Amino acid sequence: MEEYNRKHLKNIQTIVQRETGAAVASGVKTTGRRVGRPALIACSLLCFIALCAFAYVEFSALNGDDAGFAAIYQGNGRFEILVVNNSDKVLKIQDQVKVMQWSTAKEVEGNPGEIKMETLNIAPHSQGIVTIDLSAGYDIKAMEENLPEGDSYYFVLTNHNFAFGQDWMCFFDFEVEYRKALEAAVANNEVRMEAAKKKAAEQKYVTGSLAFQDWVWPAVSRNVSALYGTQGNGVFSDHINIAGESGEEVYGVADGVVIKAGYEGALGNMIVLELENGITVKYGHLKEIKVSEGDEVKQGQVIASLGQSGMATGPTLLFAVTVDGEAVDPLVSE
Repeated sequence: MEEYNRKHLKNIQTIVQRETGAAVASGVKTTGRRVGRPALIACSLLCFIALCAFAYVEFSALNGDDAGFAAIYQGNGRFEILVVNNSDKVLKIQDQVKVMQWSTAKEVEGNPGEIKMETLNIAPHSQGIVTIDLSAGYDIKAMEENLPEGDSYYFVLTNHNFAFGQDWMCFFDFEVEYRKALEAAVANNEVRMEAAKKKAAEQKYVTGSLAFQDWVWPAVSRNVSALYGTQGNGVFSDHINIAGESGEEVYGVADGVVIKAGYEGALGNMIVLELENGITVKYGHLKEIKVSEGDEVKQGQVIASLGQSGMATGPTLLFAVTVDGEAVDPLVSE
């Protein structure tokens, strides 16, 4: 256990020093005497808090409307990604990327370790180019030939890492386009952003009641933006989406116990509650989680805030219900 603690502490120190430039004490006195377990734990905790504080300051203020991405295929598995930073913060694109398929929400088969990626830091209210070369790690021809009609691929980029940074989706295809297309994308970026905002403002939402009438509604907003069931692209959705404002309260629909709370891929920050009679409810794309695994939750209790984590394209709450392990429609449409 002592050996594990020393290795764990050293890893934390390395991360903090790399990201902040601050030297962290080793936790060992120069006399050669061993430091007890409480001292090691205290030092580890301080390092962890410092790292979390650094991550929050650097990356928490970037929202979904603050950046735009356009992939321009150059041929032979090479892409140029136009990145437009509309925020007041420096956008620190990292040399990590995931290659995903839309219909499955799973990574494409290949070797991510062989991706060649040139990144950069993009100043506030400016744009830059990130290059991605998949040729060494992926069978590009197979990707082109095996993609079903109506399906698509997308990159997931990150401004720090896939644990606590902001993740960004960028769809791509294998149609070869040239610099003029990239220049046009830059010129039309503001138009596209305004059109997207207008479309969101004009979107017609569904309203309804929960299938379990004794439950309370899980969010402040009642605007259901996506329904349970087969979608227009043929993909089945086991949940509904509730559009709202980032930071709005999210509630426990009934009394239950938290059986899972944390970050999970496309869902982002998520919570699973176990209720009575074999029923579980899942909340996804949360901004902040306010409960922990094992906590008892009362009906109407604030358990999280609505956000845009994971693969959400705007502030939304993913809400799913299962009964004895089988997905059911959470909503009775009006």
